[in-house]
Amino acid sequence: MQKNRIALRLSAALAACTAVTLMVSGVSYAHVEPDPIAVEAGKSATVGFAPGHGCDGSPTISLAFKVPASVTDAVPVEKAGWTGEAKDGVVTFSGGSVDATVDTERFEITFTAPAEAGPIYFPVVQTCVKGAISWIDPPNADGSEAEFASPAVMVTAGPPTSADLIPAEEEETMDTMVATETSTADTVAATPSDITGVSILTAAGGSSESDSSNTGLIAVIIAAVVVVVGGGAFAASRRKK
Repeated sequence: MQKNRIALRLSAALAACTAVTLMVSGVSYAHVEPDPIAVEAGKSATVGFAPGHGCDGSPTISLAFKVPASVTDAVPVEKAGWTGEAKDGVVTFSGGSVDATVDTERFEITFTAPAEAGPIYFPVVQTCVKGAISWIDPPNADGSEAEFASPAVMVTAGPPTSADLIPAEEEETMDTMVATETSTADTVAATPSDITGVSILTAAGGSSESDSSNTGLIAVIIAAVVVVVGGGAFAASRRKK
């Protein structure tokens, strides 16, 4: 009976470690998120893009977006403290600065969506005081999101529904949390043609790099849980003796 209780404690601790690791890792690889994530085909739309973090602790000073070939009339929306420019299929924001820990700054682009429904991609190079990150990768072969994914906006045949406007990662996070809780208690792949031809962005010196500042935190959390559970098991065995 005592062994069963210890096993249950270990199972719950491992589940907690997994959930925490997933949440912290999500922060490490936060992307340049579009808002809204869906627009109506053939209509004028304004989408804001928010970098999730700087370059390994360095502030963001420039963003260069490759405009999808199927999009027309793309122009930057005026942003205080920044200079926006649209030239040769690239929309840039420069002259300002965003602290590496801020994830709420939006850089908006107004454009006319293509007439055909489907995903469109806005590859972007995020340049910082030190370093740069190229968010230009297409989806993985299995349809999952790449580590340095290009921001994607879905073009819908009619006005986007509430379901269309829910980010996929929010649904996945909720599913993971529900699955973890249940386990403890019981003890679209599209070809992104818009991503081709992004050499104009990579020529700016962008390079894919991850923000790994949370790796140590994950290790500390896991170690702490192991110590607590191990101590409890040891104490329980002493009491039994």
